[in-house]
Amino acid sequence: MRLEPGERVVVRTRAHPRVLLRAAALLVGTALLLGLVMGVLDRPGLPGLVVRSRSWLHLLAWSLAALAVLLGTVRPFLRWLTRRTVITTRRLVQRPGLGRGPEAVMPLMSIADVVRRGRGSGAGDLHVRFQDAGRQVYWRLTDVPEAGRFEEALAEATRRARAQSWPAPHPSGGIR
Repeated sequence: MRLEPGERVVVRTRAHPRVLLRAAALLVGTALLLGLVMGVLDRPGLPGLVVRSRSWLHLLAWSLAALAVLLGTVRPFLRWLTRRTVITTRRLVQRPGLGRGPEAVMPLMSIADVVRRGRGSGAGDLHVRFQDAGRQVYWRLTDVPEAGRFEEALAEATRRARAQSWPAPHPSGGIR
């Protein structure tokens, strides 16, 4: 992400690590299932066809386990690792992660409303509504860690961005 002149990063975060629980459960389940299959294939007294095909069945079991781990554990981990939500002094940026397209950018000035929905452990979802040139745009920032603090930082950055772009009223009632 390239910053504009005079712009700085206020907050940079990624989703709460609990989004990886499903991937971790899949990893453990795959290891358990692979161990079970290998144990069954190595038992004595199996039918002759299974004994003769044992090496191919081992290869098939390992290949399926590797595919499950790659798609169900490694890919979600890399997406989690590369997906970022960034608040700068001028905009809110979502980097979608590994192979998910271009980053989404919205100026802080266009934020109309933010609603937080807690999910436990301090994390939560933020529903951000933008008023953008005659249309409304909604973003759902999912599993934001410390959602309350993130929401406060977003509100403060938005207040500062608006204060910098709008002239302050003069004490005599006019605009400077």
